[in-house]
Amino acid sequence: MKKTMIGILALMMALTMLCTACGGNKTEQAPAEPTEAPAEATELPTVTAPPEEAADDEMVSAEENSAPEQLTNSDWLASLSEEQRKVEEELVGGKVEELIAALGEPNSKDYSASCLVADGEDGVFYYDNFVVLTTKFPNGDEYVMGTAAE
Repeated sequence: MKKTMIGILALMMALTMLCTACGGNKTEQAPAEPTEAPAEATELPTVTAPPEEAADDEMVSAEENSAPEQLTNSDWLASLSEEQRKVEEELVGGKVEELIAALGEPNSKDYSASCLVADGEDGVFYYDNFVVLTTKFPNGDEYVMGTAAE
């Protein structure tokens, strides 16, 4: 009986660690369940537009109220350094060996447990003005996932 309880506790601890391994500090709460249904559907309030004169005074120019301009993929690539653009255009999805052959060894590397691949590792290769993100699979194969500004 005692061994069974220890086994159950160990299993519960392992499941808890598995479920929280890559989740960070985020906690999700289940939505509160309504205790009872509303008696009747309520009517939404009516909204009326302000008079024309007041609306003109409160108007904001289109320039002030517009969303930031979105970059196209080619504009974004043009904003990158030559080395970073090469990685994004040619090396993403390829093996890390191709990256090192093209750019040389990084200044440094960091690895952490992967949230993408079970028993894999996520890598960060630090170059002069940017980083390259990688994923290493349990069989040792490591692939380039993308770049980011340092």
